[in-house]
Amino acid sequence: LLRARQPARCPSPPRMAHKGLKGRRKQKGTGVKHSLKEAKRVAKAAQKGKRTKAAAQGAGGDGDKPSKDKPVALVERQDAPQMTKRERRELAQAEHHHRELYSPEERTLLVGEGNFSFARALCRHLGSGSNVYATAFDGEKTLNTKYEDAADARREIEEQHGGTTLVGVDATRLHGVKEFRDAFRKIAWNFPHSGSGETDVEKNVAEHRSLLTKFFRSAVKCLDPEHRDSAIHVSLKLGEPYKSWKIVQIAQAACPELELRTAVAFAPSAWPGYA
Repeated sequence: LLRARQPARCPSPPRMAHKGLKGRRKQKGTGVKHSLKEAKRVAKAAQKGKRTKAAAQGAGGDGDKPSKDKPVALVERQDAPQMTKRERRELAQAEHHHRELYSPEERTLLVGEGNFSFARALCRHLGSGSNVYATAFDGEKTLNTKYEDAADARREIEEQHGGTTLVGVDATRLHGVKEFRDAFRKIAWNFPHSGSGETDVEKNVAEHRSLLTKFFRSAVKCLDPEHRDSAIHVSLKLGEPYKSWKIVQIAQAACPELELRTAVAFAPSAWPGYA
């Protein structure tokens, strides 16, 4: 989802108090309907590829290292789904398209991180985390209780890649952080969820529509207005109840200046270490 308004002249974004902010021609078959159809098809191939890799790893035992006494299994388990040449090609394309959404030169805000494994994988891919700001809703204590590996991931992001991790950040109140306003080229929320545990389907759908509406209204205020390619990325699972969230309609109703440009498959295999 990209901003459609013309770039405005405005002063450079203020520096963060905790850490300084550092700051195609349309091809045939790249329309929104085509992109959505391709995203669904490639997502199925990506999921099949993920199962195949997992089965291949399991064929050699429970993580045992190869040795002279224990030969390495060269043949995948017979029950592992086999990818066709076309599916392997589509998976490679999906991974490429997913990775190219991000650039080390662009300030990127990640919202709703859990164990920070996606943020860590992104920093590894970019070769730097200087422009990566990863946030989680939970506070420090709750986060470490939920995710035992979060502390290690955050340490790597900050100490090895120079990135920034923040906790206690509400995705519906991003603009409340003064330094976030007009600051980011990309804002991404992977698989948003309210965490309320609401079991009634209709109430759950209404709850998430409201959540996303508030998110878009806040996030749009944090996009860099000087770049028309500034974008908001939201990843959702296929099928229900996610389809009923009507994310495109919700975004455009909340922020008329937003327009849907494309849809790509979320490829977990593009981000080693993401879990």
